[in-house]
Amino acid sequence: MKSHDKSNKLVSILKQEVGGNKARLCMLGYLITSLLKVRNVNFNRLASGYHNGALLSSKIRRIQRFFAEFEFQESVYCQLIIKMLPLSGKYRLSLDRTNWKLGKRNINILFLSVLYEGVGLPVFWCVLGDKRGNSSQTERIDLLERFMAHFGKNKIEYLTADREFIGQEWLSFLAAHQLRFFIRVRNNMHFTLCNGKKVKAHWLLLAQPLHQVYFHPKIVYLQNTLVYYSGLKYVDQNGKIAYLILVSFQQTDLSLQVYKNRWQIETMFRAFKSAGFQLENTHVVDEKRLDTLIKVIAIAFIWSYNLGIYLNQKHKQIPIKKHGRRAVSLFTYGLDFLTEAFINNIYRAINKALYLFLSCT
Repeated sequence: MKSHDKSNKLVSILKQEVGGNKARLCMLGYLITSLLKVRNVNFNRLASGYHNGALLSSKIRRIQRFFAEFEFQESVYCQLIIKMLPLSGKYRLSLDRTNWKLGKRNINILFLSVLYEGVGLPVFWCVLGDKRGNSSQTERIDLLERFMAHFGKNKIEYLTADREFIGQEWLSFLAAHQLRFFIRVRNNMHFTLCNGKKVKAHWLLLAQPLHQVYFHPKIVYLQNTLVYYSGLKYVDQNGKIAYLILVSFQQTDLSLQVYKNRWQIETMFRAFKSAGFQLENTHVVDEKRLDTLIKVIAIAFIWSYNLGIYLNQKHKQIPIKKHGRRAVSLFTYGLDFLTEAFINNIYRAINKALYLFLSCT
């Protein structure tokens, strides 16, 4: 297959699902297939990944114009993602951010992802600008409101987040919408018990045996929001006593097991960066262009993951190692298939991959 033939097949799918200017969709198709081949978001590398007879410098300028001019509307992106996500029922969400430095500038992005089979699938995000620290409560609320506007509040099974995602306005928002949340809190945060006594978070675990989960029997106040408290005392890797303390909207004996699912979003970050598409190699700092770039990566990422699920179920199962985990991730399995298919122009493999672009079934 020639390069333009592969792109045209993908463009026909994108045109049906996304619509819009054909030239822009062609470029989007080129970028997705090139990203899957070179596994690097650097514009020079992306330009070398597709072959249309033009000089490398011309292809780079074309990519630059695409990101300067193309507007991938959120509603359109969501329509595509809904069809690509291999999910049914309610969504388990994880909130976290990733950041790196480009020279002296901070690149800081807050992600809201759907958890599925050991990975976080990117749905919404917010580019936080040139700041090193945490997101604001307003930015988090906006992210959840965007999700509810497109998917509906009833599609949320629960939300997990780490201890940096705390604040009165934020917790009040979650409680007011009756969203089930499982959020870690810092050891020195103060709770108000039902008898009016104020205690530091870790004090309730001081008398607990190591590695034994504690559930406080009554609801408590954290920053004027009623929450349930659960926690665990353990020994960290340095041999010191540490605490894992959670607050939740509802009381459940599974709070710590639910919270552990949060790590799956870290798998997504690795795929976006060192284990996949080398996001940190981009020189894009403009928020609009960076948002478009992440949408391109997200499509390639979910496509790879969908294909990995299919190959593992229908083609050849990934070997399980002695430690009980897969030899490679579902994402890597799918990505390797796509990379080989596009680089080596394997016609049947490309057709199969394109057929499974919107589904893993």
